[in-house]
Amino acid sequence: MEGGNLRALDYETQLNNLKAAQQKAAVADLENTRNQALSNLQAEQNQNRATYNTQRSSANAQNRLSAKNFQEYLASTGRANSGLAAQASMQNSNNLNTSINNLNAGEAAALADINRRTTDAQNAYNSGLASANANIEANYIQNLLDQRNKELDRQLQERQFQESIRQFNENLALQRQQLQSRFSSGSGGGRSSSRKTATSKSKYKETGDTVITNDPNVAIPTRSIAGFAVADVPVYKKGNNLFVKALNGAMKKISKK
Repeated sequence: MEGGNLRALDYETQLNNLKAAQQKAAVADLENTRNQALSNLQAEQNQNRATYNTQRSSANAQNRLSAKNFQEYLASTGRANSGLAAQASMQNSNNLNTSINNLNAGEAAALADINRRTTDAQNAYNSGLASANANIEANYIQNLLDQRNKELDRQLQERQFQESIRQFNENLALQRQQLQSRFSSGSGGGRSSSRKTATSKSKYKETGDTVITNDPNVAIPTRSIAGFAVADVPVYKKGNNLFVKALNGAMKKISKK
């Protein structure tokens, strides 16, 4: 279980590192897009300012030239001091103010549009960052849940495996106990009557290793096999499978009871 916890912690650390790297990359990408947009907008604003300044200067110069030309015209016709000159000067001044006001309004509108797009660029950055973080966090949680589910499945399989081993060992111990009890009981009955041992030899045969018999009244010398007192079983020697056959037969008889 401790190893599983260590693996889970290690995987979670990797996921945290991955999440941090993804967030850093998302921020860098969004900042690059925003900064590029802001840079372009600033350049546009500088260009607009220069353009409108030039246009205002041009309007002033054109207005002065028009006023001069009209004054020269009036002078050439002897009306330089007439009311027409004063009226023309007033009209010329009004025209200049109208031109300057139009230029100022155009510049203000252009600046407002740039400010709007600047705000849009910042909002796009904030929205994109929030969306990226949400997606990264969702992926992180999903990956973490998937890994924890895998770890739970692994732990369940390990517990099932350990339980199967425990049951196998328990059944094996029970079968050994039953086998020992049965063989011990058969061996005790044989020792109770040496006469029956002598008279029952016709019921068994020698194998060359020991004697095999199904008669519980026949006393067979008890031998120690795998730590148990076992009777009615031939001693196992290399190349002789009588021991295995006899033991399997005894186990089958026990399981039937």
